Amino acid sequence: DLPRPSISAEPGTVIPLGSHVTFVCRGPIGVQTFRLERESRSLYSDTEDVSQVSPFASEARFRIDSVSEGNAGPYRCIYYKDRKWSDQSDYLELLVKGEDVTWALPQSQLAPRACPQ
Repeated sequence: DLPRPSISAEPGTVIPLGSHVTFVCRGPIGVQTFRLERESRSLYSDTEDVSQVSPFASEARFRIDSVSEGNAGPYRCIYYKDRKWSDQSDYLELLVKGEDVTWALPQSQLAPRACPQ
């Protein structure tokens, strides 16, 4: 079976409105396509711009130049290798921080939590 990919965000998962964020999807060597999925499988972007970062790992980077409240929410990665898709990574929750409000969608599924200043 294909190992599950991992997902991380640079510089982090709490991004000020209008700043940039880069999602990093990482998987094994030989990945042909990485896919960044948003909340459900219906919202996604694919890239074949895959780089080898070690003898055992490859990754792809998905950059959002200027985040808006619409970018908040859960993201996950999958990849395509050996003519099949991998399992999904864990979800990564992107929080978008405005002047006095933090967007995290969908609110209905999230427990209230304080946002450190």
